[in-house]
Amino acid sequence: MAQVALDRPTTHVVERRRARVGLLATREIMLIGAGLVAYRMVRYLVRDDLADAFTNAQRVIDWERAVGIFNEVSLQSTILGSHPVVFMLNRYYFIAHFLGTAILLTWLFVRHHDRYGQVRRVLFAVTMGGLAIHVAFPLAPPRWFPEMGFVDTLQTYGPKVYDSDAVASTANQIAAMPSLHVAWALLGAWAVVSVLDSRWRWLAMIHPITMSLAVVVTANHWWLDVVVAALLVVLAFQADRPLQQFLSNRTDQRLAISLRESVSHQPSDSVSASTS
Repeated sequence: MAQVALDRPTTHVVERRRARVGLLATREIMLIGAGLVAYRMVRYLVRDDLADAFTNAQRVIDWERAVGIFNEVSLQSTILGSHPVVFMLNRYYFIAHFLGTAILLTWLFVRHHDRYGQVRRVLFAVTMGGLAIHVAFPLAPPRWFPEMGFVDTLQTYGPKVYDSDAVASTANQIAAMPSLHVAWALLGAWAVVSVLDSRWRWLAMIHPITMSLAVVVTANHWWLDVVVAALLVVLAFQADRPLQQFLSNRTDQRLAISLRESVSHQPSDSVSASTS
């Protein structure tokens, strides 16, 4: 009984833990909010490089033709025959990007906090890397080439995102390379697969696959945007591995020290009670 009493956390300790969690959550919300503001500002600043964007789009088309992956028009034409599929992909592109990432970060923060930091760092690295490419390589999306057969499915079938004054005034529509929609989706799938042990965890890969199809079918991105997004995620993850290993080792060392101290300071009567 003495051992049970000693192990039960006091009200004061519980309150301190809750306060710490509250402070951490507030810090993370402010950090992510600041990141989103910076993300929007950088995209906004380079949204008018239209001449370079069209020139770069022709380069992407030439590159894709050279390697045999320039099939966006034929793929879109095939899928446009199914209005339910177009309806679903339009809304998946519009909704799942931010909502899916928000759900992922919340789930990791609450249920798997030991992995949350790494995912957040990689997310920021991928996003900052993507923004750097947006600045260096402005790129017009396929939907700006109707003469080639592309259809702006969001404008044609809805939801008409860019009809909103708030979106139109702040969005950078020439930031096609890379697709951060795909990059964030891949990061989310990797996080789920690496955190869970269930065989069903691989179903998370449906998210980036569906998002890749959505960004191409809606004519918002080229296939090369998807490829660069995947490479960016891999590079960011590999760059973060040494830091994650260092932090994991430090956490293990602190836990070992804490356990040794708790054992050395444990009252003798509770030790005898626990062993009786």
